[in-house]
Amino acid sequence: GKGGFGHKLTPGGIARTEWNTSNIWLRRAFKIDEINISQLYLKIQHDEDAEIFLNGELIAKVVGYNTHYELVTLDDHVLEVIKSGQNILAVHCHQTYGGQYIDVGMFGSKSK
Repeated sequence: GKGGFGHKLTPGGIARTEWNTSNIWLRRAFKIDEINISQLYLKIQHDEDAEIFLNGELIAKVVGYNTHYELVTLDDHVLEVIKSGQNILAVHCHQTYGGQYIDVGMFGSKSK
């Protein structure tokens, strides 16, 4: 489905796909023709705890919730995980109470 995933009444969230269970796992494949990136970032809004994986490796964990998108700078080792060709971004979000929502994307700044 389309992001964000969650309940339509979650503060700050725009749920395009309903999610109303305790856990959700999301995967998205993307292709990069050439690696020319100096820094990678996540743009994420979450309610509640989330783990983000790139090509099967845990690259970030966020806890609690936020009601707006945050920019998370990823460690330099993530530049070794991303590769030319096919990549998989996977997300697990766990919900315990209250609103629920997850939407995440990844982008990079180019090397000069």
